Amino acid sequence: MTLKQLQVFMAVADTHSFSKGGEVVSLAQSTASQHIRALEDELGARLFDRSASHVTLTEAGRLFYEHAARICALCREAKDAVRRFQGLEQATLRVGASTIPAACLIPDLLGSFSTARPGVRLEVVQGDTREVIRLLQDEKIELAVVGGQFDADTICYQEVGAERIRLVALPGVLPEPLVTIQQLQEMPLLLREPGSGTRLAVDGALQKSGFDLHSMRVVAQLGSSEALRRAVLSGAGCAFLSALAVGRELADGTLTAVDIAGIEISRSFYLAWRRGRSLSPAAEVFMEAVRQRVTY
Repeated sequence: MTLKQLQVFMAVADTHSFSKGGEVVSLAQSTASQHIRALEDELGARLFDRSASHVTLTEAGRLFYEHAARICALCREAKDAVRRFQGLEQATLRVGASTIPAACLIPDLLGSFSTARPGVRLEVVQGDTREVIRLLQDEKIELAVVGGQFDADTICYQEVGAERIRLVALPGVLPEPLVTIQQLQEMPLLLREPGSGTRLAVDGALQKSGFDLHSMRVVAQLGSSEALRRAVLSGAGCAFLSALAVGRELADGTLTAVDIAGIEISRSFYLAWRRGRSLSPAAEVFMEAVRQRVTY
């Protein structure tokens, strides 16, 4: 059974004529008759009572007509949905984002993006970088904005920006404006979990400088930048945090930041998608919005 056979069947039933029904679907009468015969053979039932000048539906034909009408309507709806999707008139885009992109980057661009593309509904799933990449691999999201790279064999990455990571604490806790590696070893540190982009950048920069990560005095390991920020504000210790995450506190003096002698910590932001997968039009326009918004 084919969609064309159903369309011919509907046209013949509606016009009560093989010739007129054929014209509706741009087929000759003989071809339309062949489609109906093939359909009747497959169903094992006669769908039309035929006369010299008129055709009418049999009881089986009337029963079949109800189902054929629904199938044809659903096919039209499916085509219309794809056309709207391709034209960005109606599309849902599921995006994964690690902590800072989810909290800062995406909200900052959402206003202009929604104004420019009102037909695109954005659904953002947040997690650390490793979790988001896993969602991408499982195809639960189509696109991601993350602060690190994992599994480059299956995931494509495009760098779109960078930020600085600062060592922050309450005023008076840190010896300003510079600390040494030796001083860092004595400080009560609050850290992100190993799967986060911030933690990857911090560990990588410290190891590159020859710092022994096991020598750190770790007070707590927390699962988000917001949790770290609040813990630092409570006086629990100092933490490596994105400058974006604590920009307001640094500006108003609620927190202070210092540099580490000989070490500068920064990390890049990446757009990520499954290797070998074609991206939807909605994903393409969102990627362009991210590229234009995120700067170094």
